[in-house]
Amino acid sequence: MAELEEVDSELAIPVDFVPGARGHAVLAVGPDGDGTEAVAVWRLSPTGRAGGAWVVRLDEVEQDDQFVRIMWMLQGRCLVGWDRETPAAILDRIAHLLPEELVSTLQGNVLTIPELLAEITERRSVYSEAVDSQRAVSKSKLAPLAWPTEVPDHEDLAIRLAVQPRAASPAAGVALALTSAVAMTAQLWQDTEQARYRRKYLRAMGEPQPLPPRWLACLRAAAGNSAQVTI
Repeated sequence: MAELEEVDSELAIPVDFVPGARGHAVLAVGPDGDGTEAVAVWRLSPTGRAGGAWVVRLDEVEQDDQFVRIMWMLQGRCLVGWDRETPAAILDRIAHLLPEELVSTLQGNVLTIPELLAEITERRSVYSEAVDSQRAVSKSKLAPLAWPTEVPDHEDLAIRLAVQPRAASPAAGVALALTSAVAMTAQLWQDTEQARYRRKYLRAMGEPQPLPPRWLACLRAAAGNSAQVTI
């Protein structure tokens, strides 16, 4: 008979607050509601919850003092995108409006959705291998780890999120899709940790963590290295 997983009544994994990490930032460029090119700026928590969202027309950016203040709110966060080139290119377009130290810190802290998904896949493999090792010495028949949701291919995820309900503008729609991708990826990780922690013999691998090791380290490094400037 297969050994059943131990199911706790509550498994405490922090949902949103992550000590030492500020979170993510999303930049997107596209048409505004009236077709004018605009930049969308989203500020996200470590697990992908939006804590601020702005869409500013590019032809008004240079005259908008508030835009610089908005960008300062991204200090100490990791830019996140489907690839590294896109957020870097957007930042280059507006870099002349921003303090050099802010541009430098944002340029140095970029995460991509494919990297985050790959790390979760990697950790799931590590946990599955640990189950196989335990099976070799256990007198009970151990069931494989069961994941509530499989890790999607990033291209499939991007296509799926691109057809979500229409946003106020195409620029906002791109930012919303990325926001959803971060939140879904964080949830995939929390599901992963819950599945692991139900197995007593896998608890020696550590307490449940809110995010995968490399992802969390990048967020904490960004927060720790951010310039401390009073506006």
